[in-house]
Amino acid sequence: MSFRSNIGTTRTTRRYYRKNRCIAFSSSSCIPFVLCFLMIFWMKNTPQTSVTSMGVVALGHIGVNGEIDIGDEAGADTTTLSTLESTVGSRRIPPTPPPDTSSYINNGENEVTSCDCRWGGGEEDAEGVSNSEGARLAYLITVHNKQSIDNAAYLFQSIRHPSTIILLHIDTKVSKDTYLSSALRDEVERCSCGASVHVEAVHNCQWGRWSMNGPTHWAMDVLTSDDRFRGKWDVFINLSGDTMPVYQPSVMSKLFHPSTGPLRNTNFVTSSSCETGLLPTNVHIFPHWWHKWEHYNKNPDGDPVISYIDGNDGDAKEITMVTHFGSQWMALLPDFVEYVAKSLKNPNSLASRYRDFLINARKLMTDETFIPTLLVHAYPYNETLPVLKEDGSLDAMPSMKAIRYERMDEHVPSAFGYFNNQQRYEVPKSSEADEPKVWGPYFLGIYDLGDIVDSGALFIRKVSVNVDPNIVYMFPVSRESDIPYIRWPNELQISEKPNWERIKQEMMKKAKEEEEEKKVKEKQ
Repeated sequence: MSFRSNIGTTRTTRRYYRKNRCIAFSSSSCIPFVLCFLMIFWMKNTPQTSVTSMGVVALGHIGVNGEIDIGDEAGADTTTLSTLESTVGSRRIPPTPPPDTSSYINNGENEVTSCDCRWGGGEEDAEGVSNSEGARLAYLITVHNKQSIDNAAYLFQSIRHPSTIILLHIDTKVSKDTYLSSALRDEVERCSCGASVHVEAVHNCQWGRWSMNGPTHWAMDVLTSDDRFRGKWDVFINLSGDTMPVYQPSVMSKLFHPSTGPLRNTNFVTSSSCETGLLPTNVHIFPHWWHKWEHYNKNPDGDPVISYIDGNDGDAKEITMVTHFGSQWMALLPDFVEYVAKSLKNPNSLASRYRDFLINARKLMTDETFIPTLLVHAYPYNETLPVLKEDGSLDAMPSMKAIRYERMDEHVPSAFGYFNNQQRYEVPKSSEADEPKVWGPYFLGIYDLGDIVDSGALFIRKVSVNVDPNIVYMFPVSRESDIPYIRWPNELQISEKPNWERIKQEMMKKAKEEEEEKKVKEKQ
């Protein structure tokens, strides 16, 4: 199977009833009267501002075009912020509206009459920044089921830009009709907003297996060998479909600017869940009872020694490969991407020989170890690892402690005894979202915004409109001060979602039981 595409106020009515209002009626006629009154009272007094099933205060509503309607009383400033000079600063500035959730208008003839290309589509983008200012970003979006495809439509809307390349990999387990009938497909084919888009289904990824690396390596090969993309990008960033960028495309491009950006000349291969922050974690710092140490240190001879042929001078060499854990989600420079892509085509290269070792030894989690370990050992690319301050923040951008924010492995204490005691979002029973694995990644929501700000991350995962749509509509923003600093309360407990049909049935059952009990007493 192959997919290819290039592309009001609430009025309270008070009514007073005497305590024995129902005396004038027979007991049977009183029941519907009571029910009718309760229904009217409930409908008229349901507040328009309420706590949702996820515990988030919802103000107003999202319009049919994805615009936030917060009413005239709110006085909110919805003007797009134009300052791009800093991504850090004072807080409490209202965020820009979310992207249009249905960004094209179909006139009945399968033609596009309007697209919401607020991040770009002309000579300048929504922030007034020329397309030529900043790094050219090449993204890979990976999706593996209907839920991730639905979520990826929001991600696609948030990164499309005339200077952007977007590769979309659809897992071969996904049926063709699932993608063809999706909002993501509509966005890709009708509203690319100038981005170069390429879609394919190549790999069947099995969790924990080497196949998890397939989509990333496929994208690396396409970007370095396909004439349409080769030499036309400055940073490669791979994302899962349930990710959102924190910042708008122009901000991202500026941060990664090859000459002046604070993130220039750096390869990032970790996330916030990495034990050593922005640097890959040496497996030997873990306690010997920790599962990662145990799995990668079963060889009695120690770390694997890999024999290979150096691609530069043709000499036979050996190197001890100490496993380093990072993340499968990365931001990489072109020369390292090309090195990996070409090396994987050469069976005698370090990358190929190390790949073969991992496969033959049946190592798990290789999508978190292969590229981070290769980056740490392969010269000169190991000189492009992030340079950090003593507190673990990025030296060139101290506000950043992680490039991606996620919550993982909170079901047990960490290898070093830390246990996260914050609550987290669970998937409502009525939601279409998949339940996360026990170790995560867990879904994020509005109450996680404070931690996202503190991390300085550029991307967040995992998010879904079927768990907390508010956080999806929040991003991307133009600067950090656009993000409300909202954190989890000490403890949050919320009511169940009101269910009138159930309440009505319970009331009718109770009234019937009371009527039957009254009849029994009358007979005695």
